[in-house]
Amino acid sequence: MIAIVTDSSAYMTRSEAKSLGVWVVPLTYTVNGHIYNETFVGENGDYQRLVFRSNYTSQTAHANISAFMSTFSELIQNGFEVLCITISSRLSGTYSSASIAAREVNSDKITVVDSLSTAGGIYMLVEKARAMATSGMEVAQIAEQLQNLRSKISIAFSVDDMTPLRQSGRLGIVRQSVGTVLNLKPMLKCVDGAVVSDGVARGRYNQVNKMVEQISENAKKVFVHYVKDSDTVSALYNEVRHRFPNIEVRKRQLGPVLAIHLGLSTVGVVWSE
Repeated sequence: MIAIVTDSSAYMTRSEAKSLGVWVVPLTYTVNGHIYNETFVGENGDYQRLVFRSNYTSQTAHANISAFMSTFSELIQNGFEVLCITISSRLSGTYSSASIAAREVNSDKITVVDSLSTAGGIYMLVEKARAMATSGMEVAQIAEQLQNLRSKISIAFSVDDMTPLRQSGRLGIVRQSVGTVLNLKPMLKCVDGAVVSDGVARGRYNQVNKMVEQISENAKKVFVHYVKDSDTVSALYNEVRHRFPNIEVRKRQLGPVLAIHLGLSTVGVVWSE
């Protein structure tokens, strides 16, 4: 039997995790000195009100080694082989934590894969992994396939303010500011597991169009990601459905950890070819 482990930045609901047979290890975040575990979508309370209070400071931390060790050990003891798929190693120390935990547990039944992605990108890889496991493939074969498949998953997104990303250190060399007075929206991509600048858009219409234009004609599935629902989210979702009427398109909400790094206004698309 193959158990799939991932981290909370895959942003699954509890029912999705149960359906896919997935164990989720939490990333953590700190608000004004209080530490919280990020959990399933819809179960993080009113974190937006808490995190984005003007007089509060927020930080995030990768999933810790002991959390992975506990999960891995329990699964091994229950007769599972473990396939762990984590957030990109270029965005978080979670992959390193999972790899160290696997060595500490000292079992040849644990395989850790760097998704080079996050959010919907991880979710898509988890779905693929479960389908391959169900078909009878071995863990080593699945891991090899995932390393090929991750290059077929792309992420494009936009924020109103790049301050959170700059402060987090997850952003490469980009312009220090974008004139929000001029209604310019920073456009970004996740490339080889890292966040890079992709220019700017002027206004919501251009912002939505630039993201949709990034989506490959060979896309088989598209997720529209957001932190706080808005008219921009609806416009993006409707435009993706209009241009890609014959493929699966889903709206999926992000959680507190990515919200802290990206801000409330972030909106994006994730697609697989």
